[in-house]
Amino acid sequence: MKNFIILLLKFIIPPVLLVAGTYAWLDPFKVLWYYDSYYISGSQTGIPLNKEYVSTTNFENRYAKQQYNSFIFGSSRSMVYSIAQWQEHLPANAKPYHFDASGESLFALHKKLVYLDNKGVKLNNALVIIDHSLLVDIKPATGPLFVNAPQLLDNANILEFHYTYLKAFLSAKFILPYLDYKLSGTVKPYMKRSFFVTPINYNPITNEVQNTYAHSEIKNGTFYTPERMALFYKRDTAQYYYKSSLKQAHRLMLQEIAAILKKHNTNYKIVISPLYNQKKLAVADVNYLKQLFGNENIYDFSGINSITNDYTNYYETSHYRPQVARSIVDSIYKF
Repeated sequence: MKNFIILLLKFIIPPVLLVAGTYAWLDPFKVLWYYDSYYISGSQTGIPLNKEYVSTTNFENRYAKQQYNSFIFGSSRSMVYSIAQWQEHLPANAKPYHFDASGESLFALHKKLVYLDNKGVKLNNALVIIDHSLLVDIKPATGPLFVNAPQLLDNANILEFHYTYLKAFLSAKFILPYLDYKLSGTVKPYMKRSFFVTPINYNPITNEVQNTYAHSEIKNGTFYTPERMALFYKRDTAQYYYKSSLKQAHRLMLQEIAAILKKHNTNYKIVISPLYNQKKLAVADVNYLKQLFGNENIYDFSGINSITNDYTNYYETSHYRPQVARSIVDSIYKF
């Protein structure tokens, strides 16, 4: 039996070490090593990364030098809010940073504010972009694109975090096209469907991502193809509302966020996004947000309005374009 086990290990250990070594060397999800920039501007061969992990780790890598004191929070919908434009409405000493995450939740937003407060980071200014899906979600996230950054969690399970990425690396859906690309150096059509993204511009100092590829297509009049137009479903002319979602657990998180903002005497604005579905946030939820954060700090753009009526304000039915963010920022900082 002893000889059998030794022989078995001789067959098992080399492949395991090979796979582990290949994963560590390639680090496709960029969760193992230090990176001065997590994205390469203009590259067409990027792999979608966990934006929360990128935002958190990039912040840690740069805070000592940059001394950030102003933050944009939100999901991928917040990425269209330009740091440069926001800064026009801020004091001269503002040092802005995009602290966004894909599929942002109230749970993770709360963790980010607690994290920054615990680190003694100044929160002079904040622009918080929310919607119903963010407010309703108070559980830790899962999956390689969304799992919460361990730096933000109390007693984070580092091994479980890294196992998420090793498991994703070993899945046939990922590893086969990924290794094919690495060996061939060619981006094949089926790879784009699997995980490759369109070119972007990335500023590692502000952690700002811009979808320049879509911008150029829109400018050239080639973006709204019949295939993309098919995504823009017809909306009802009646105004529909989400059901109230703020239970006790949600309110406790929101109360802690409000307390941190008050502690720092933060100049903050909370924007309820104008989404293509034109559903309006529940009146009870909006009223609670106004009561907690101040009526003057809540800006509700949800529902049927001039922004949501125009499909050209959207890339697709989930994300609105920078022109919308610009108009919102200019309007809420008008006075």
